[in-house]
Amino acid sequence: MLVSLLYGDPVHAGEVHAQAGAPSWAQLSPEQQKILAPLQQEWDRLEPDRRKRWLDLAARYPNLPAERQLRMQQRMQEWASLTPEQRAQARERYKQLKQLPPEKRQQLHQRWQEYQHLPEEKRQRLREKRAPGPADPNAGKPGDQTSPR
Repeated sequence: MLVSLLYGDPVHAGEVHAQAGAPSWAQLSPEQQKILAPLQQEWDRLEPDRRKRWLDLAARYPNLPAERQLRMQQRMQEWASLTPEQRAQARERYKQLKQLPPEKRQQLHQRWQEYQHLPEEKRQRLREKRAPGPADPNAGKPGDQTSPR
């Protein structure tokens, strides 16, 4: 198994992560599996600390209002669909946003809310005006407290 880790065998690397303290997908309760279903495909490849953060979130999930539960499910699906590079970028943006002064964070949050209320065609035009490159659905979003990035 050590050789698998050294040479990057993702199947066995996932097993080592599971052995490091965070439960594998098969070890999750049915309720946890239901809540964390968008993450099932990659669960056993997540680092133990990331699994623990998702489990903490799943523990709070039943006590959340229905609209927050829906939002959390949508965010998990979005997160699961990102490439590893996009996730790394999102984590870096989150760290940068957390370092901003509270008034600057509030200003960015306000701008994001305004953007969200624009009609779709206006948002599309704004996205097209952005710097060249692939569209990043998370660009400019303030950090979300419900997602362990």
